Amino acid sequence: MMLRWLWRGLLALIVVAALGVAVALWRFANYAPADPAIAPDAAAQALFIDDYAGARQAFLAEGDALAARFQRVERFAIPVASAQASGLFVDGLYVPAQQSPKRLIIMSSGVHGVEGPAGSAVTRLFMQEFMGEAALADTGVLLLHAINPYGFARQRRFTEQNVDMNRNAAQTNALYLTDNAGYPLVDSLINPTQPADLGAVQHRLFLLRAVGMIGQHGMGPLRQAVLQGQYAFPKGIYYGGSALAPQFEALAPRLRAIMNAYPVSMSIDLHTGYGARGHLHVFLNPPDEPRVRQGLETVFQGHPIDWGSGKDFYTITGDVTSWMGSLREGGLHLPAGFEYGTLDSQTTLGAIKSLHITVLENQGAQWGYASAVDQARIQRDYREMFNPSSPAWRTKVIADSRALLARAMAQYATVQP
Repeated sequence: MMLRWLWRGLLALIVVAALGVAVALWRFANYAPADPAIAPDAAAQALFIDDYAGARQAFLAEGDALAARFQRVERFAIPVASAQASGLFVDGLYVPAQQSPKRLIIMSSGVHGVEGPAGSAVTRLFMQEFMGEAALADTGVLLLHAINPYGFARQRRFTEQNVDMNRNAAQTNALYLTDNAGYPLVDSLINPTQPADLGAVQHRLFLLRAVGMIGQHGMGPLRQAVLQGQYAFPKGIYYGGSALAPQFEALAPRLRAIMNAYPVSMSIDLHTGYGARGHLHVFLNPPDEPRVRQGLETVFQGHPIDWGSGKDFYTITGDVTSWMGSLREGGLHLPAGFEYGTLDSQTTLGAIKSLHITVLENQGAQWGYASAVDQARIQRDYREMFNPSSPAWRTKVIADSRALLARAMAQYATVQP
């Protein structure tokens, strides 16, 4: 009798555990964080242009208007060669300080191509509302649109060579010899080598496999290993390349000349994906110099800064804003990133879901898709992760950007070299 009750108890535990796993897998498969509580605004949504060619034309048109208003405006287009697409350019607009050059703002977008629509929208908001005569009297503005035009046009985060440009911006070639010791631990999870198949066991059980690795190594070390950047797996996610990207090579002398005409510069690189859905995170690597940290705290006073060292964030190698700062010859540079969260990836479930979507898209790009249905679903989820179609999310991006830029511009004017 006792043995029978023990077996029944064991069976009940197995059933409960199986139900728990089934519920967890269902939640993971249907994961969708709530939209921000804001009424959709048509004008804000109109700033979002999903296709590269349309966004580029809108940026150029805004540039025409500024060139007609201000003196000594410089415009340039850096062609980006591609075997798969044509008409790809990194477009730049430089409006120098109209009276005395005291400070410079650099705003860049589309470093991660598929994130370009939001970056382009915020850039054009800045052009329309923050580049007035008073603001530009002693402040120059350099705008860089679609630094990864291939990714923007093809709706990939990476370049045609699978390079993550925010892991590629080398201050020295030693970057490409960086050993990300944790990456091989997760390679089997994040870089499968067969056509992407949503029905495959490895993907149906991705949550359990990831949780197992978290249990073994810890969430923080795994997040850092995956997202830091790596230089040994060319077909893997977050590959930083083996040499500086051609558009960075072309930009460097122009950036150096413009930046060194001002005693103070600040770069704002625009991104989407990481963090709480509908929240604007100011996100950057912890600076080595106390005066840089002090300057950033002055500029963004009243808004939390995620320094990359907190438990929910990470540091990266080869980031664009730090590379820009390395081009200065003295003076002060303040590097900052705006990250508009989409999938609550600061949570464990959101982080694993974001990773799974990234893994599937790269698997398809490198090894093909098991079916047209798999391809359509995977690419749709990928676009939605980096460029949500939600009217509420897009409205919140513009509203938060408008509020933070207004405050930051005023506070940046008080920063001294």
